[in-house]
Amino acid sequence: MQPVTQKHTPNPVRMLARYISLTGAALLLVLLFRTVARVNETTVALSFLMLVMVTASRWRLQYSVYLSVLCTLLYNFFFLPPVGRLTIEDPRNWIALTAFLACSVLVSHLSNQEHLHAEAAEDRRREVERLYEFSQQLLLQDDPRRLARATPSAAAEVFGFSAVALYVREDDAVYSSDPNREIMSAAELKLTGGKGEAAPAVRDGCRIIPLSLGMRSPGVLAVSDGGYSPEIYEAIGSLVAIALERAGALERSSRLEASREGERLRSALLDSVTHDLRTPLTAIRAAVTTLASTPDLPEREQADLLAVVDEESTRLDRLIGQAVEMAVLDAEAVKLHSQPQDVEELMETSVEELRPLLRGRRVELQAPDDLPRVPMDRELVHRALRHVLENAVRYSPPESRVVLTAARESDRLVLSVADEGPGIDPAEQLFVFDKFYRGRQHRTSIGGSGMGLAIAKAILEAHGGGIALSSNPGHGSRFTLWLPMAGSRTEERTNTD
Repeated sequence: MQPVTQKHTPNPVRMLARYISLTGAALLLVLLFRTVARVNETTVALSFLMLVMVTASRWRLQYSVYLSVLCTLLYNFFFLPPVGRLTIEDPRNWIALTAFLACSVLVSHLSNQEHLHAEAAEDRRREVERLYEFSQQLLLQDDPRRLARATPSAAAEVFGFSAVALYVREDDAVYSSDPNREIMSAAELKLTGGKGEAAPAVRDGCRIIPLSLGMRSPGVLAVSDGGYSPEIYEAIGSLVAIALERAGALERSSRLEASREGERLRSALLDSVTHDLRTPLTAIRAAVTTLASTPDLPEREQADLLAVVDEESTRLDRLIGQAVEMAVLDAEAVKLHSQPQDVEELMETSVEELRPLLRGRRVELQAPDDLPRVPMDRELVHRALRHVLENAVRYSPPESRVVLTAARESDRLVLSVADEGPGIDPAEQLFVFDKFYRGRQHRTSIGGSGMGLAIAKAILEAHGGGIALSSNPGHGSRFTLWLPMAGSRTEERTNTD
């Protein structure tokens, strides 16, 4: 892509053809007025002037000036007395001839100026288009490092630079459009960027464009000289500086938002854990206090109090385990150990472990006989399925039914848990997989930490699967879990810290 201000090399053949055509047109007018249409000198002069004006409006000054001189000579030789000689007898004809030549040159000059202004306006328009295209490519990048890597190539492509190099002060790194073509050494570019020059400069055939925003200087840009105006190089530098600052601001904003979200989650965790831990602790403390203060309690009452201690201790252990499990999943420190597993056996084991919570509720299992073994981390998927089943059981009325089905759909295993509970309000369905979120209607009436579904989602996504909810208030809910049948994401996900 060539720079917009680069001029084309004149074509000698085309130039000669134009001179010949102009000469032929002038001679044709002479032949017309000498042999066909006999007119006075004024009409001839106006006809020649019209020809000069048409030429000036289409071609450059050199052609119209040549035609002006040629028409002046032809006008003198063929139409001013004495005809056939380049002399003038009447002084008034000298004035007419001089006026004709002056008008011709003036019209040619004015037309040429208009040509130059039109070309300059067209150049500016194309430059603005390229600046706009360049800015659009810069705005596609939100990450500062990706932006720095993409900027040199984008500048070279849009503006036709043969080589571009960018030094970013914050990263202390140099990025190039073509690693095989070094416009400036990295040391020179860093040294130039450290000087903090205010305006573009030319050095060894390349343009050095400082990047500046107020008193700050994000770096420096070096480009091969493309024949553009100084204003274009300054505009390029301003666009790059603004894009780098924008990307940096977005990154800082994202970090701040992540920090705020982390703080919010920590507060929610503290509130949730405080409330959920206090309930079993209060029950345990009350039971132990009663046992300690009343040693002569009947054995039946002592057994009931010990059962309370055992049940609430188990509940407390489960809450702490969920909190630790959620923290591990959040830190991406979980490791997957995938092996082909029997899905039906996994379903039966998960339901069997929930027997103490069923209390009259029925769990129906539906699975095809030809369901193949699926690669998964059995322990983790078992936990995810148990959390979803436990959620369905807790929110279902007594004597209701929970249906657990398994099926193969294309290249994935789909598990479905459907209950006959009250359903979930549409306004709350978007939040059910968020950590610590619990429905407004059941926060106080039904126990729980609000972490089960979030844990299930994290486990399934670690396998390359997912979970979705469909619910109709008053008609129950259906949770759909899926895992890839093959090619499961078996790589270990470890914390990078």
